[in-house]
Formats: sequence, structure tokens, C-alpha cells
Amino acid sequence: MQRRDFLLFRVENDARVAELSCERLFMHYQDLSASYRRANAEAGTLDGAEWWAGEPALDIQSGDVDSFFPSVLAGLEGTEKLRIRDAEWLGQEGFGERVKAVIAAFKARGGNVSIEARANALDLQASDQS
Repeated sequence: MQRRDFLLFRVENDARVAELSCERLFMHYQDLSASYRRANAEAGTLDGAEWWAGEPALDIQSGDVDSFFPSVLAGLEGTEKLRIRDAEWLGQEGFGERVKAVIAAFKARGGNVSIEARANALDLQASDQS
């Protein structure tokens, strides 16, 4: 997953705005936590190779969650507004605290934050019955 999968930048009224999808960020966080990585490509040719040649190399690395979230904050440098989408994902243990720390640091350097959560289907049903 690449950063643009969960962090989108726009310009609105001459202000640089970042839109952070907590759902997509959580999926990336899970990948890092599970130490999942793609295997490196093999070099060479299959001529005269062993029968297992062509199989991807085992390349399981530990994810670096601790350096990932500070890099997200660094990526917000020069951004004036941060729009948080899918905020219901912040309730996930361990994840929410890390994202909230990024939000607090962004606010501390003068950034403006707005949080948008999807309407829950049950909330919609309750309001329809009223």
C-alpha cells in the first residue's frame, strides 16, 4: 500500500488540505503489524536451475509501526487542514491512540482538523422511525 492510498492532498481556497482515510490507514497498520511484505524479485534465469527456481524468495520482515506514524505526520508538512474520514476506525485498540497522537501533533503546529464519520446504518434506521 502506498501513502496516496490513505492520504490525499487537495487545494481548497488557496489552502493545502489533506484527507486521511482511517479505514485505509488501519489496513496499512494491520499489514505493518503482521510484518507482511512482498517478496523481492529473483535475479537470473531458469536455465539449469533447481526445480524450485522461480518461486518467490521468503522475505518476511518486521514492520516498523513506530516509525510509520511519525512519517505520516512528516508528510503533512505544509498542510493547513487535515480532514479525517472514517473516524469510527479510531476505536481500534492501539491504532486509535497512534492516529490521535498524529492529530494532536498536527494541531500543535497550528493545523486545523475536521473529523467526518460515516453515518451508521442503525442510526439512519432510528432517525427514519422517529
